[in-house]
Amino acid sequence: MHNVQVQLARQPEGNPKASDFQIVKTDLPKVAPGQFLARNIYLSLDPYMRGAIAGRHMGHQRLNQGDVIYGRCVAEVMESKHDGYKPGEHIVIESGWQQYYVSAGEAGDDIRKVDAATAPLSTQLGALGMPGLTAWAGVEKLANPALGSSFVVSAAAGPVGGTAGQLAKAKGCRAVGIAGSDEKCRIVVNEYGFDACVNYKNKNWIDELKAACPNGVDTYFDNVGGPLLDAVTAQLNLYGKIVLCGLVSQYNRADGAPGAGHNLGPFVGKRAQMFGLVVYDYYARMAEYHKAAVPLLKTGKLKFHEDRAEGLDKAPDHFVRLMAGANTGKALVAIAPEKA
Repeated sequence: MHNVQVQLARQPEGNPKASDFQIVKTDLPKVAPGQFLARNIYLSLDPYMRGAIAGRHMGHQRLNQGDVIYGRCVAEVMESKHDGYKPGEHIVIESGWQQYYVSAGEAGDDIRKVDAATAPLSTQLGALGMPGLTAWAGVEKLANPALGSSFVVSAAAGPVGGTAGQLAKAKGCRAVGIAGSDEKCRIVVNEYGFDACVNYKNKNWIDELKAACPNGVDTYFDNVGGPLLDAVTAQLNLYGKIVLCGLVSQYNRADGAPGAGHNLGPFVGKRAQMFGLVVYDYYARMAEYHKAAVPLLKTGKLKFHEDRAEGLDKAPDHFVRLMAGANTGKALVAIAPEKA
């Protein structure tokens, strides 16, 4: 038996290309005492990986040629010589872009056991995974928007933005999304249940945002940064709140290129409260999030949309698609069947 890995062929310059990656067949790792073998089922693709590959993301070292690409997976324990893990258990694990992974249960592998009966396994990488936890932390623990207030979120068709808007809607807010296509806006409104969504690629999108928020913007959950942040800030009400979650506009920048700067005057003029959101601060509260989210998911009040590719060999192309903004919903790669 063998393992298949996706490795870095060369550091991307700007937007990643499929040729920046290489698919390599290796020997199946052997399990030593104190270790277990995981069979990866679903691989999560996330925008932050672009910065992680280049060593610009906290907790990740720059990858070199031949290194396995960082990635979080839902996996099944196949063989175990570790007292804490049994064959047949399902876990979320930082195992990378590969079919199999041997772990000793180290903290760096960021392992979380999951119950396959709770919800579809793939949701443990999206609505019930890190993206969902990120959204919940920003909405509930930082912004805490008031009943009847307006809540605007960018990248609203994505797993973080889509969940954040739905959680705000459940709190009685007017949820307005910003997305990059009419189809994404359709999903945001018709599937996620937002009150409105504007396509920022439309020439008059700022006027559309003003119309969707006739009383101004009370909370802005920002996943993009750059000029979009400046444009929405101009619509922010006095004493409004901004949750700074992501910087999609900067992830593909070349090494050494400066990030987008901002004129801080408008933030001061709005007397805005700005919250920097780092999801790792809330990992210990995943069970608390699930207590709130699982009932919403089961009753259909928390919906999700997945953008899947089938087969590990499709991971490079699917990642390129994600970083070009062509995905709709949570980007996943189905590596193997759920049942071995």
